[in-house]
Amino acid sequence: MKEKKRKLKLKEYSFRQNFYGYLLVAPAVIAIVLLSVYPLLQGIWISFLNYDMTKASSSNFGTFAGLKNYLVIFANSKYRNAVANSVVWTLVNIVAQLALAMGVALVLNEKLKGRGIFRTIALLPWAIPAAISALTFSALYDTKIGVFNAILIRLGIFKEGYSFLGNVNTAMPAVIFANVWKSMPFLMIFILAALQGVSFDMYESAAIDGAGKIKRFLYVTLPNIKEPMAVAVILNVISIFNNFNAIWLLTKGGPLDSTEIMYTYAYRQAFVDHKFGYAAATSVVIFVVIAILTVIYVKMIGAGRKE
Repeated sequence: MKEKKRKLKLKEYSFRQNFYGYLLVAPAVIAIVLLSVYPLLQGIWISFLNYDMTKASSSNFGTFAGLKNYLVIFANSKYRNAVANSVVWTLVNIVAQLALAMGVALVLNEKLKGRGIFRTIALLPWAIPAAISALTFSALYDTKIGVFNAILIRLGIFKEGYSFLGNVNTAMPAVIFANVWKSMPFLMIFILAALQGVSFDMYESAAIDGAGKIKRFLYVTLPNIKEPMAVAVILNVISIFNNFNAIWLLTKGGPLDSTEIMYTYAYRQAFVDHKFGYAAATSVVIFVVIAILTVIYVKMIGAGRKE
């Protein structure tokens, strides 16, 4: 019986029987191989080579280097700083976005007049292109014409303009603030969708039993939205970790590498310092991290479907 089922399954995927189907998907498969798989494999291969363009005339250029590039980057204090910044960047972003997205979603889930308009306004930051968002916040943080400085000077907190993006103590918080504003609606819409799936009768029953707003949130809302929210958080963590534009467009990893993350470090190694072997090694590490997060995301999606 098992053998019969196996043969039937193999027949379903036979090339002769599904020739036209395979023909239709062939262009997409070829495009994926050429644009994704080949560059990935090429990048991994370069990470094991001596591929420093500043030493292109040397005799060992393009030769096999083994794990040298990986050992060099992990021994580099600037790379370790970039890894630490990546962790801070990702964790602070996701905590701030989750707290803010939850608050906004709870408000927008209430029966408000003009609720549809407020929901649209809440989604606008996410719809704005990254470059426009970065230019806007650069202007807002400006020491001379920036709105933030104007308000703080007017309140008497500052006597003169302060360079938020030019100071090592405030550059990372400033960039995180800009990214939270830009990316929070993505997480908010997931939570709002989950909240709309919670039955109103459950809230009524909890209220009759004497549960206040906090208890209703803890014992009714959270248990019913924890699974879709967990999936949304993992997806958002991948997005935050992958976010190159937010930092590069505002600070380019500065000042003094205070906002340098793994992505900006890899970009700098490749297209500023032209050390493609080191850049490829850094990119492979990033790929491994993203692959692990993606596996977690896919497993969570699969578990949700089974239930």
